[in-house]
Amino acid sequence: MRFWPTIRLAGAARHAAAGLVLMIPALSTAQALQPSEALDRYLARGDDEQPKCSDSLFAVQIDASLPALKKHGSMTGFKRIVHPGHVVYRDVRFTGDDLVKTHVITRFLSRDTSTPNSREIGVTRLNYVFEFEKASDYNGLGAYVFLLKPRRKRAGLFGGELWLNAETAAPLRLWGDLVKSPSIFVRSFRFVQDYQTAGPCTEPLRLLLTLRTRIAGTVEMTVLLHQVPEEPDTASAMDALPDFSMEVNRHK
Repeated sequence: MRFWPTIRLAGAARHAAAGLVLMIPALSTAQALQPSEALDRYLARGDDEQPKCSDSLFAVQIDASLPALKKHGSMTGFKRIVHPGHVVYRDVRFTGDDLVKTHVITRFLSRDTSTPNSREIGVTRLNYVFEFEKASDYNGLGAYVFLLKPRRKRAGLFGGELWLNAETAAPLRLWGDLVKSPSIFVRSFRFVQDYQTAGPCTEPLRLLLTLRTRIAGTVEMTVLLHQVPEEPDTASAMDALPDFSMEVNRHK
């Protein structure tokens, strides 16, 4: 079951679409950016803002399942982003089937704590072509939706969408399907990443993963995060994990 790829799920895009916002009155306010400007701002932030996000602590809950095998498992604990590319988990607790713990959750944690080559798989103009698709609503916020088309079929790259806040250019959602299977055991791999604003930076709020494998069938995983203060009370921090009920299939 070696099927976990390394995916950089945060990134930026750039594509000129000036003037298209004027075609959508609902978003044409004094505060709204034009689509191209939103992308430019998001791209300009890049790694420059990442140091502000360093040393953040999150309560994390992971739920995973192998529906065809009727196997389920969960993990709770804390995730510290020491600095970009360096993640540490602590106070980790597992429940459920050992098969899910060993071959799904533990493999995910191993990948999440490794450092990807951001130049090769980052969401950048070097790796993707960006196309403004539409203005939309995202949980009550005005959003710009951009199509991401990889320039080459490389492991870690995907085809999907980037959603940006129309007023602040902050990322709201990134989703896609890998264009190259990370393993001979994997038929397809889809992720959906939603974001939250945490102080001066934007961090993941929820990650959905769906893999279709040749041996174990479908693998499903949900990762929820909630920023917490230093040395939190474990029970209180876990109770604060969000009940994120927004529709997850809006990209379909």
